[in-house]
Amino acid sequence: MSDTCQLVINGQPISARIGETLIDAGLGGYVIVPHDCRTGQCETCRVTVESGSVDDQGTADGRTVLACQATVDGDAVITFEEVPAAVKVAGIVTEISKLSPEVIEVAVTLQSPLQYRPGQYVRAKFAGFPAREYSPTCRLNGTFDPNELIFHVRRLPGGLISSQLGATIRPDHRVQVHGPFGHAFLRDGEGPLVLVAGGTGWAPIWSLARAARHEQRHRDVVVIAGSRDPDNLYMRPALNWLIDDGVRDVIATTEIDAARPILPGRPTHYLPSLGLEDTVHVAGPSGLVDAVKRKARTAAARCYADAFLPSVQAPSFVDRVMQMLRTPAGEAADEDVLSPRPRGRLGWVFRPFAGAAIRQEGASGQILRPAQSTGSSARPARRPGERT
Repeated sequence: MSDTCQLVINGQPISARIGETLIDAGLGGYVIVPHDCRTGQCETCRVTVESGSVDDQGTADGRTVLACQATVDGDAVITFEEVPAAVKVAGIVTEISKLSPEVIEVAVTLQSPLQYRPGQYVRAKFAGFPAREYSPTCRLNGTFDPNELIFHVRRLPGGLISSQLGATIRPDHRVQVHGPFGHAFLRDGEGPLVLVAGGTGWAPIWSLARAARHEQRHRDVVVIAGSRDPDNLYMRPALNWLIDDGVRDVIATTEIDAARPILPGRPTHYLPSLGLEDTVHVAGPSGLVDAVKRKARTAAARCYADAFLPSVQAPSFVDRVMQMLRTPAGEAADEDVLSPRPRGRLGWVFRPFAGAAIRQEGASGQILRPAQSTGSSARPARRPGERT
């Protein structure tokens, strides 16, 4: 029996060896399947098996598999969605703003625009520090400049990068950006979009929501965003932007100290009934992402997920030397550098999705009916970045 077979990847026929990964098979035939981590965590390399068979190595989701793990098992036709090629672009930090007690906005101006699809992520390396992965987004007021990248960074105790924003890392700090990567980007479609975010998972979800309102206004959009407490519900200006733009279903939640119009609990408590026609995007802590993925899978809805996990990557020797030559690592962030941003009004009201009531879990089957309005105001883990 021959140990070679024929693959067709995005229309390109190639010869492949039994047992090699789909990525390696593609590279052997000069076809580059988009990929990043090659450990099965980032899902950048998810491809569709149109016909034939592959050994999915446990990564199958419907007809899709991860090309970094799935291996050649026979003749097959494989397709993947075209995305901008990953490139490296230099830039500098131009602004650092405090969005909430725990979340900082970092603006990086690039030497040349970086092409990416809303929902993808990039790898950013601040000079003298190890690389981290962030999801570029737009300003909370809805403005977008193709020559800059906006990152939302959660401050972590002892975080190598987040603790230095406003201290060692200040405006004019050099940055090297590599990307884009990721599979959870906005796609063309007709059915409703259900967008769910926890914490700084709002960054890719906000990018998706804004792009959908500009490019796919025919689609109904449901937006659910949550944080631990009201002080860190930093995305409120963006939620109001969406309401002003005509999005009817906008929900904000906090786990503690919720008061109307903020609803108590987690985003998963307010998910609408899902169906085949729905496309779900979720980003944030892994617990939230896993819960939404399970609900979407049960309802046979399409789901694109982006789990944020803290990094365990230590700085390299060169990074440590560069840090010694800069501001001492223990220096606190300069509050003059961390200019606060206004948190925005609390002028929204909540409307039920598609005319149906929203069910709050854990409330003895109680149906929560939001008030109606006569008008609105206004990896070794998955992704080794400080993003939760």
